[in-house]
Amino acid sequence: MFTANYKNSRLLSLLALLLFVVTLSGCSAIGASMKAAPTLSHWGGLISMDMEDLESRYTNEYSKFVKVNGYNIHYQDRGQGEVVILMHGIFSSLQTWDTWIDELSKNHRVIALDMPGFGLTGGPTELDDFNEEHALDAFEKFVNKLDLNSVSLAGNSLGGYIAARYAARNPGRVNKLILLDPFGYPQDTPWILSIGTLPPVAFIGNYIQPAWMVALNVAWVYGDSDRVAQEDYIRYVHMNLRPGAKPLYVKTLKMIEARAENFEPAPFNRITAETLLMWGEEDAWVPLELADKWMADIPKTELIVYPTAGHIPMEELPEETVKDAALFLRRGLGAFAQRDG
Repeated sequence: MFTANYKNSRLLSLLALLLFVVTLSGCSAIGASMKAAPTLSHWGGLISMDMEDLESRYTNEYSKFVKVNGYNIHYQDRGQGEVVILMHGIFSSLQTWDTWIDELSKNHRVIALDMPGFGLTGGPTELDDFNEEHALDAFEKFVNKLDLNSVSLAGNSLGGYIAARYAARNPGRVNKLILLDPFGYPQDTPWILSIGTLPPVAFIGNYIQPAWMVALNVAWVYGDSDRVAQEDYIRYVHMNLRPGAKPLYVKTLKMIEARAENFEPAPFNRITAETLLMWGEEDAWVPLELADKWMADIPKTELIVYPTAGHIPMEELPEETVKDAALFLRRGLGAFAQRDG
């Protein structure tokens, strides 16, 4: 009885906190979510969008699909030169890199993919297969299927974690590594994750995730919510409305919680590639102090901090971050040592 009362009390407290944040955050995010949702039923998270509609909106002349490990991976392939693969974070899609793609494809072959579980890629054939090892294996097979023997990687959040795992497993195949607010070490998880993984909330979340909650979360992970463009609110809401997205999102939250509580030594000391860490100082999901762990484990690392950015600096400060990324890809870590000096 005590345990049940405690859990109920915790749930009510967390929901009260959520209501408080909703009140403070904003009419702008809620209004944006209403504009993003095609109908009131979509806004309430009750129905999904048609895949044909989503593909018409979020593919272009560079889009391709490849079947790997039970996923139908959507990616865009643009430019010529040394290969750079861009790997987004949770609940996002390859469009988060649009400015980077435009700039880097001038001198590189840029491949941006909707990561396993997200975007137009979606989940594997069997939902039970979706976990971090399955996603990592799918990414490795994706690289192999495209016959890419030597690549540079840039990954944000969970995409950064998978990029780092790949680089640790395949040290001879990764030229340079860029990690933006990467997830991967034990940490305290955000309160919203605690809400999302509570059994009653997770059960409901498999079927219903209102668009306003999606928009509020986007506003929260930015360092400055005024930077969120309407088109980005729309994209995040639409990706949440993809058929099958909601149970995958719930599984992702549980996966992140499990990884954050896992104290087994990380394999990142096996990374041999020069590594540029890019971190938003205002990151509420993966705090800046965790950069010290990455720098202690990876032999050749440099850290750049963006004082006003949050969890997704390449989306919040696209011009500034891609300038640093392009310099690193061109000249390596030495460019930053010279600049700092």
